[in-house]
Amino acid sequence: MSKAHAATQSDVARAAGVSRSLVSLALSGSPKVAAGTRERIEEVAASLGYRVNVSASSLARKRSSIIGLVLPNLRNAFFEQVAACLGRAAARRGLTLFVTVGSDQPEVLHQAVESLLGVRVAGIIFVSPWLPGEDLVAIGEEVPVCVIGRRSPGGRVDSVRVDEEAAARLVVDHLAALGMRTMCYIGPRLTDAASRHDREHSLARAADAAGLAFEVRSCGEDAGPATRAVLQDHPEPLGLVIHNDVLAIDAVPVLRESRREPGVDVALASYDNTYLALREEFSLTSVDQPEDLLGERAVDLVCRRAGLTSDDGSQVGAATGTEAHSVVLEPELVVRASSLGR
Repeated sequence: MSKAHAATQSDVARAAGVSRSLVSLALSGSPKVAAGTRERIEEVAASLGYRVNVSASSLARKRSSIIGLVLPNLRNAFFEQVAACLGRAAARRGLTLFVTVGSDQPEVLHQAVESLLGVRVAGIIFVSPWLPGEDLVAIGEEVPVCVIGRRSPGGRVDSVRVDEEAAARLVVDHLAALGMRTMCYIGPRLTDAASRHDREHSLARAADAAGLAFEVRSCGEDAGPATRAVLQDHPEPLGLVIHNDVLAIDAVPVLRESRREPGVDVALASYDNTYLALREEFSLTSVDQPEDLLGERAVDLVCRRAGLTSDDGSQVGAATGTEAHSVVLEPELVVRASSLGR
């Protein structure tokens, strides 16, 4: 087809010698169409360069096949990995993931939400959202909502997250076993306050239970200066826990400069277990959050509340209740050279 005329279902129908309604059924995966006929129509559609208009298709079915995803930023590799897992989970259900990127400004996030509502999404998934709980609850009154990485604020807002208390115990037990008696958590100033609060307080409780001295420092987008200050203030063996892998890699060169031996003088641990943690020059001990399960459970919760395809492929009725559903997943600590040395 020429650039001036994108192929339509009518074009496919004429080329295939069938009715437009049959083309519509075939391309939507209807079981009413014989397999051979569907394959022939799909081949013709592909040869013409036909692309499904997802928004129009949703309108025609009176039910959207689009799920919106709001990421806080694109700086964190963990968000990238979660988005990929969500995309695969949505595709397995025949759904399309519509991704937007927010910021730390509520008005920007609200604009992103309005854009998603404008294309009639079936639901919205937020990853570590910056929005206050009451804002999320209000959005949940308009469309099914699931948050990843923080507790549900209530209302109809479902959530999927790892068990922060369990993760904190894993980290603290590891540091204590290495002989660390002092522990410092470095968290970003600009982050989802609910998520940071949960992680910080979980670590504080675990440290107290293990008899470790505990303190907190804040950093900007670079954890290097905060790390340097902590090392200057604590010449004794130190357990250093940084909010995520992206920030933790800033601490690695500072530790090298300090000439303090990993696993003996200092032990560094972080969260997310992204591909950054695997790189030899960082080799971060990191809490693994199972992204595949986070994605599967989040998409499933949105589908169930919206009355879309469930995880077993069956159609489910919309969840009309107001009770928020929470899925809590078990974390795993992956130990590497940043805490054990080489």
